[in-house]
Amino acid sequence: MDELGSLESRLAYLEARIEIGDLVAAYGRAVDDRDWQSLGGLYCKEATFDAVEGPSTGRDRIVEYYEKRTSMFGVTYHYPHSVEVIEVDRDSGTGVVCAHAELAIGGRAFWVALRYFDSYKREDGRWRFAERRVKQLYAMELSELPDGMDSLLRKRWPGTEPAPADWGPGSG
Repeated sequence: MDELGSLESRLAYLEARIEIGDLVAAYGRAVDDRDWQSLGGLYCKEATFDAVEGPSTGRDRIVEYYEKRTSMFGVTYHYPHSVEVIEVDRDSGTGVVCAHAELAIGGRAFWVALRYFDSYKREDGRWRFAERRVKQLYAMELSELPDGMDSLLRKRWPGTEPAPADWGPGSG
């Protein structure tokens, strides 16, 4: 075996990376289409999703979170910019996804810059999210973005006090 590993192990690594990339892409489409059955299938049975309202564990609870959270929005559009698979082996992996989401909230355009910190697991023959933690660089109305993006208080969800970002300059 050479220093890069066997052909079989390299092929398995590449297949896992492609399947994880497809998993990430399917996530945004399922959320935006409000396709809760497909979304649930992207998560392991005992997965955890941790976002704005705290962690939800188990497929049913995760789907309930999304149903509740997206009921506050009109049209949404989630898109990943990059998928960095940090570690991957035969049945598990970790990665970071840099992404944006466009949301209609109360008839206004709202933008969010995100990083998803993911753990992946092969369950029932498919790659799924075992854990997905969401951190925000900014969240605000599109009209506020030119001046607000460089503010220390970049998380500006409607009905809440502005707050520091989860990461990035000035986040603490």
